[in-house]
Amino acid sequence: MGFKILLADNDTGYSRFLQRVLLDADCLLHPAESSEAALQQITKYNIDAAIIDINLPGRVDELLEACLHKSMPIVAVGDLPLEETDHLVEIMYHGIPYVKKFTDEGDVNSDKIISKMNIMLETLLVFSNNKEYGLGVQAGLSTRGYKVFVADQARDLLHAFLINEPKVILVYFPKDEDLQEIARIRQIDSKVPVVLITNSQQDDLGGRINDEATKVITQDRVAVYLEELCLGLSRV
Repeated sequence: MGFKILLADNDTGYSRFLQRVLLDADCLLHPAESSEAALQQITKYNIDAAIIDINLPGRVDELLEACLHKSMPIVAVGDLPLEETDHLVEIMYHGIPYVKKFTDEGDVNSDKIISKMNIMLETLLVFSNNKEYGLGVQAGLSTRGYKVFVADQARDLLHAFLINEPKVILVYFPKDEDLQEIARIRQIDSKVPVVLITNSQQDDLGGRINDEATKVITQDRVAVYLEELCLGLSRV
């Protein structure tokens, strides 16, 4: 069984539909129809992530705070556009992704919810030759809900990969010795996505890469790349 997901929603029909979708995605579900019941779930179980209807009965603000205190990725859902909700400030302040429960055609926005969840549950391994820069990247990605591990030195990449089993490896401004370590990882796993991040599109690094699972992108494209990658994974 996959990740343990809290589904906090008192709309029975909507909740049942989303439960079927999440079960198909190999998730273990912990449904709750009120904020109090949801708080009991996250206290009792080791929940990995939460989908929370912001119109849930009870103290939704306390539920959000409890999830954030546990560094738990959250997807907030609601009937209205984000700017019309009562919890705009909390959602914007904490960077919680928000999805309207239904499309304009009246369909459940399940694909978007699942893709957001996949994005946040991705485990990333980050390496930069500048340790402080790497820690800064880790902090930035962590606030967006990613589980992030950092390798302090190039020679630690393989060990960190084996221990943490990341879904994606991000290498910032790689040097030749970094590419050698990536080649060692490739001997073990030829498919894990590796992203080599450069300062400029003029960098000729791409000409030295000969496997499809390794991409070269500029740093301003990282967020877009991760979202596109996770959207693709959610459809597999």
